[in-house]
Amino acid sequence: MKKAMPIAVPPESNTVEWKKSLGEWKEIVETCAAFASAGGGRIWIGIAPDGHAVGVQVGKGTLEDLTNKIAQNTSPRQTPAISTAVHDGKTLIVVDVTESPAKPVYAFDRPYRRSGCTNQRLSTEEAMHLFMTSRAITWDYTPLDDASMEDIDPAVVRRFLKVAKAERQWDVSSDTPAEQVLRQLSLIRDNRLTVAAVLLFGRNPQRLMIQAMLRCARFKGTDEVHFLDMKVIQGNIIEQVEEAMAFVRRNTRMAVEIKGLQREENWEYPLEALREAIVNAVCHRDYASSANVQVRIFDDRLEVWNPGGLSEGMTVNDLRGVHESKPRNRLVANAFFLIKYVEQFGTGTGRIIADCLDHGLPEPEFESRPDRFRAIFRPRALSERTKTDAELNERQNRSLAYIEKHGHITRSRYEAELGVSMRTANRELKDLVVKGIVLRHGAGRNFRYVLAGASGKQVASNGKQVASDSKVTS
Repeated sequence: MKKAMPIAVPPESNTVEWKKSLGEWKEIVETCAAFASAGGGRIWIGIAPDGHAVGVQVGKGTLEDLTNKIAQNTSPRQTPAISTAVHDGKTLIVVDVTESPAKPVYAFDRPYRRSGCTNQRLSTEEAMHLFMTSRAITWDYTPLDDASMEDIDPAVVRRFLKVAKAERQWDVSSDTPAEQVLRQLSLIRDNRLTVAAVLLFGRNPQRLMIQAMLRCARFKGTDEVHFLDMKVIQGNIIEQVEEAMAFVRRNTRMAVEIKGLQREENWEYPLEALREAIVNAVCHRDYASSANVQVRIFDDRLEVWNPGGLSEGMTVNDLRGVHESKPRNRLVANAFFLIKYVEQFGTGTGRIIADCLDHGLPEPEFESRPDRFRAIFRPRALSERTKTDAELNERQNRSLAYIEKHGHITRSRYEAELGVSMRTANRELKDLVVKGIVLRHGAGRNFRYVLAGASGKQVASNGKQVASDSKVTS
């Protein structure tokens, strides 16, 4: 036993805990686990809750007994340094706990972590996240016992390879067997498919991970009372990005200006910034959470939500500049890098901000909480929007959403969908044509109206739109 030395006792904090007596040994064990799961700390035994020293009786075997109780009731096993000290003439026991490299540390089979001046019992999700983080493992490395190569779509793998070769010169032939590709991407562990393998290339990832969905909604007004449009997107996460972008285009406005001989399209929000935000949400979400990625569109804003806050040690202020890339799902991030969905240099949020400012929009807002991250985009003030954009009425905007979804609209369908007379339908469709937003195709009774070359789209011979900007779909 170390010789007791006079010493000052600091106040309780995230690294300091007071205990009145050894009778609180169970709480002492829990505090050891909480300190070890965080950055370490020191327990002072013999200090009353009001901070004055009451001291403890230290006999032969006292310290050894406390050491054994801590070691026997913690996992991974903790053996802190225990000594004595003197304060105000009273003998105290001092327990020095070091940070454990393997986290979380359990006390009595329950995981704890220090937060402020209290010991927090962790939820299952929090414990799993801490376990992965402390071992430099991300959730997407987890093998799935119920998955097999039958769950993988070889066609999606082949398309992925073609894009990876075109974008990053990844020299793997497109006819390479799917299993070999997955092994090269480290998507198979212990001969089992990982979470990332199924998320990226699964025929039906939601069979194994129902939470791996993306929900999109367009609300009327500025609250979440009335839906105008809604879609639950399933399938692999590469496909989800493309379908979410299609939903965004369908539910946001595009103004068209003719400058000289050039036709310019100005979307309500910059599409590349929104795409980056959706990719980030899908790539960096917490797939251990039961929540979904969400895109919410209101009259006055667009929000992208994803389960899981920022990586430990990061703040929203860090996102405004170049910062270290800390992907929550390294395997997914690596695959997204190969098809140029992400850059892995911590520049994505900077590009989002710059793109918004370049388009005359306010800087997006970022909000991070332990269980979620939210990016909020706001449009220009109405007075700053183009005249064409402002003059469109609600029916015209709804008709553009219908065309985006179905490829075209006829005058009779306009009447039926929007509940207007033939005269009103003709007038409002003609107005869209004059403004250069839609084109009229056909003759006689076969007139149909299509978007006038919407960005990234081609008009097929049957009037339906075919995506030309999608990199990989299934």
